[in-house]
Amino acid sequence: MANVHFTNCPIEFIMPPSSNNVRDISIKIIPSATKPEIKRILELVHGCEVEKVRTLNMKGKKKMLGGRLVARPDYKKAYVTLKNPLSFSHSYPVHLVEDERKSINVKPKLASLRSEKSPSLDSKRVAL
Repeated sequence: MANVHFTNCPIEFIMPPSSNNVRDISIKIIPSATKPEIKRILELVHGCEVEKVRTLNMKGKKKMLGGRLVARPDYKKAYVTLKNPLSFSHSYPVHLVEDERKSINVKPKLASLRSEKSPSLDSKRVAL
């Protein structure tokens, strides 16, 4: 039996746009990872058959915080095309995340806000 050695490559999967039959997935990985390493990790650890891997080197976001320049670490983004499509319906509750996003984006109507009476200082006057 051959020994299999893996590099220390943490992988962060990025949410796919739809949950049905996903062939293209995107992942965040450390900048030193190579295409063969990414393919080997996905095939041996996660059990996916990989067709091709495309990578981008991304710079971390930089912003000013309290007069100092703060930067997130650089990372590599990999777009992976799978031979067989994946379905996240049972393994990951994507529909719950999509429902939560929709409920956050729903704004209340202005008419319903005006119909509710808010307590004011005039209605709570106390005679002295």
